[in-house]
Amino acid sequence: MKRNHIQYSLLSLFVFSLFSSVFIGTASAQAPQLMYHDFDSARKVAREQNLPMLLHFYTDWCGPCRQMNQTVFSSPQLQTQMGGRVILVKVNAERATELARMYQVDTYPTDVFIDANGRMLSKLVGMASFQEFVRSGLEVADKYQKSQEILRDRKNSGKDPVPVSMWKIQLGEEGKLAVEAEEPNQPAQKQNAVPDPYGIDKVTADLEPEVVFLALDGFCPVSLKKNRQWAKGSEDFVIVHKQQRYQFTGTEELQEFEQNPHEFAPRLLGCDPVIVWESDRAIPGSTAFAAYYNDELYLFTTEENRKLFELDPARYTNTRHVLAPRDVEATLIR
Repeated sequence: MKRNHIQYSLLSLFVFSLFSSVFIGTASAQAPQLMYHDFDSARKVAREQNLPMLLHFYTDWCGPCRQMNQTVFSSPQLQTQMGGRVILVKVNAERATELARMYQVDTYPTDVFIDANGRMLSKLVGMASFQEFVRSGLEVADKYQKSQEILRDRKNSGKDPVPVSMWKIQLGEEGKLAVEAEEPNQPAQKQNAVPDPYGIDKVTADLEPEVVFLALDGFCPVSLKKNRQWAKGSEDFVIVHKQQRYQFTGTEELQEFEQNPHEFAPRLLGCDPVIVWESDRAIPGSTAFAAYYNDELYLFTTEENRKLFELDPARYTNTRHVLAPRDVEATLIR
């Protein structure tokens, strides 16, 4: 009887081991690969699986990099905790100099999170422990997946992205366009030439533009910043700043703006930061979809874009875009 019991136990253990092996083998086969050493291959997988990429920049001589290699990348738990959430690429910054330059990496180690199109999501500089590395990676992955849900909703609602401006533009007297390039063998008509208001000429650069945007739909930016109130400005108190016409509730507000316009004017010339980040297009936002972040005003074209911004504002405020008035796309209302 005892012998039969032992045989039964051994048989049970064998069957359990067999099924465990099958289960583990299946799970391992389904788990996406986490770590890559070739950027192009990793980006292809990221696009197929719609996952963010984590570029870990290191050098061979970097002590903290070697330490992270032992404490983070050699751990079998890394695949378990981050596999299927991000695509990790270890990048030797001295061999991939163009990639390091693109993301302005000059300190090692540096971790840069990007989407499959190469747009930066987040950036972490310095050595991290295993727990810190996993936590930061999963935080970015979680925000990324939530943003993808909002993007799908935006696309399904037919707002992907908004093709036209929601701003009105006030036109002054219609002026001449900038001079076009002279024909090769034609003498230049200097005296009749119209200076280019966007050129590098110091005199013409200071000329007041004839066509200006009506900023903030005429609401006073000072009242909005200081009191969080949408107070309509008056046409009696007006300043044109960066080809945008700002209206104020009184002389005091006008003077305060004039002393420090950067404090009150919306960022990115009032253009939607989400669309700027997504497509490099400068589409003016609307006062219907506004938000303050770090006490700075941002305007959006849709509620979905404002939700994307609120989900991960650092992604959109870290952009290095420098917009000029001529970059802004808008519909002219005559």
